[in-house]
Amino acid sequence: MTEAQADTLAEEQALEERASPFRALYEHWESTQWAVHQLDLSTDAETFASLSEAEQKGMVWIFAHRFHAEFSVATLLAPFLAAAPDYEMQLMLATQTADEYRHLQCVLRIYDEVFGVTGGIEAVRALADQNIDPVAAMLYDALDRSILVLREDRSLEAFVKAVFAYHLIGEGVVARTAQNLAVGQYEKLGFPGLAAGQRLVARDEARHIGIGVSFLRRCMAEERERTVEALTGSVEEFVSLAERGLELGKGLEDVLRDGYGVDSNAFYAEAMRLFNIRMRSIGFFEDE
Repeated sequence: MTEAQADTLAEEQALEERASPFRALYEHWESTQWAVHQLDLSTDAETFASLSEAEQKGMVWIFAHRFHAEFSVATLLAPFLAAAPDYEMQLMLATQTADEYRHLQCVLRIYDEVFGVTGGIEAVRALADQNIDPVAAMLYDALDRSILVLREDRSLEAFVKAVFAYHLIGEGVVARTAQNLAVGQYEKLGFPGLAAGQRLVARDEARHIGIGVSFLRRCMAEERERTVEALTGSVEEFVSLAERGLELGKGLEDVLRDGYGVDSNAFYAEAMRLFNIRMRSIGFFEDE
């Protein structure tokens, strides 16, 4: 790891684990823009072409997760933005909307230029749907339920639950676990463009996690009892989902090793490590 990469990781960790003023998060967004079209994917395309058929299928399976994750979160942001309780949170979610569609565009470019999948988003979506697994399907369904309720329920409790599900769990635990494990695999297997893109996406998502941490930390400071009460059921649901995911993951050991370099137990352990960090970051426990 270079010194610059180490500095970036330290900055991301600070964003994810400590509350920040929304103004600082906005300025970070303005100063860290990047362009999907500038990623060099030529070596990645050559590497993909050299893989065996089984290895290619494993890579496409991993990116089915990437596509569904980015497509899902991008389309869920409209009700989120409409339900934001104040201008500052609206601004944060507006910047995040731009980020998520850029991430989706990055995935679509990889499908096109590395995997050779033509036909645009509809073709990619059809292929990704063929590679969805029961763990991912379960998690996406839970995320949808937590966010779409905002179309009808504009209460603070509903918004707190949505931020927890989206920013802390969806991005801060599930997506971050996959990113932490995948970037090393990309470099190891000879996909420098994918690795570079993953690092840029991770930097954006560190800020997204920071948005959730900052908002929930503020709620804890202003109305702790109400916030804890709102989150308790969501926390218990995630723990149950994680245990169910570990059980289902036992049937995915081969693709987990090919895509992430770990087995289901290691994936679960990393997810729970991040979950505990997120809970400490928002001050869910009295002694934090």
